Parts: sequence; C-alpha cells; structure tokens
Amino acid sequence: MNQTAKKENMITRQTFYISILISLTLGFLIGTAYTSFKLADSRQPGKRHMPPAMMGNMPKGTPAPEKGVVGPQKQDLAAMADPHIRELQGVLKEDPDNPQAWIELGNVFFDLDRFGAAIKAYEKSLSIQPDNPHVLTDLGVMYRRNNEFEKALEAFSRAVAVQPGFESAWFNKGIVYMHDLNDISKAIEAWEQLLKVNPTAKTNGGKRVSELVETLKSQVPN
Repeated sequence: MNQTAKKENMITRQTFYISILISLTLGFLIGTAYTSFKLADSRQPGKRHMPPAMMGNMPKGTPAPEKGVVGPQKQDLAAMADPHIRELQGVLKEDPDNPQAWIELGNVFFDLDRFGAAIKAYEKSLSIQPDNPHVLTDLGVMYRRNNEFEKALEAFSRAVAVQPGFESAWFNKGIVYMHDLNDISKAIEAWEQLLKVNPTAKTNGGKRVSELVETLKSQVPN
C-alpha cells in the first residue's frame, strides 16, 4: 500500500470517549454520592477510537475499557493496538506533518489510557491543524485524566471558542469544575451553556442535565 492509500484508508472519525465521576458533597447538604456520567444524546456521540479491525477481534459483548482497567482485557487491547501503533508511526516517519495520523495515534493511546502519549500526539496534530474541537475535547479529557485540570479547562474552552455548540466540551468543562476543582457555580455555568445548545441533553444514565443543574442550584448557599 502506498503512502496516499494509507492516508485515504486511515480512520478519520475523531470522537470522544469519556467516563467521569460527579461528587455531591456533604457541604452542599446531601452527603456524598458518586455516579458515572457522560452525555447520552450529544450531537457528537461518543464512539470507541479503536479501528474497526481491532474491534472486530474483541469477543462479542466485551465492554469498552474503562479508566484503570487492568488484567487480560487491557493486555489484549494493548496487544491488538501494537500493530496499529507501529503502522501509524511508520506513516509519521515518512510524513511527520500528517495531522490525521497524529490524531489517530492519539486515539489509540487514549483507548489504552496512555495519557501522556495521547496528549503529545493530540498537541502535535493541533500544531499542524489547529482549532479542531474534537481533538481539543479529547485533549482536555486526557489532561484531566493526567490530573492537569487547568490545562483541561483551557482545552475545553478552546473547543467551544471554535465551535460554541460543541456539547461534549461544555459538559466536560463542567465536570472539571464540579469534581476536580469543587467549583459548583462554575460547573452550573458550563452546563447552562450546554443546555442553551441542547435543552434535552442527558447523561449516559438517562438523567437530564437540566435536572442535574437544578439539583446543584438547590445546594449552593444563597
């Protein structure tokens, strides 16, 4: 396969995959409870980054790997990813300014929870082809998982500056404020921006973001 064919066959869809925790603390009246959320009906629906061939090799019904997954499932995923990583590295050796190859490499590292490597790949793609809201949002997710919360906020803010209606960036921005920085007011602001874009936005658990916002508002002291 020549270089042009490789580029044409490269997966082009860039999406986000995210699993997050929301903390409702005793200091805001109702004790502590943790629930995993992601947007369920975003206009940028979440898909796994793994190439179709790799997904086809996974046993039927195998769930997407979550943050911190270890053992055979994660090892199998890493083993299947290795040939794709080498292929992408080969493409980039010949064409180091190929932004899509850097994005796809970042996607693979994203799925493997290799945060630092994913960040480097996404940043490289953005240095060549800036202002991609999908890449900026995935970059923000990786920064958050790498405990770089201010950089995560910066990436999400850049994403919505490029595309104000980018739902996943607004949602994840609220998550960082809520869970990582304990800034409930800022979280509410971010999610209210999301609701301006999509008033019926829901989390993966089926809870309306509007209900979540109202719950949080009831906890904020007047």
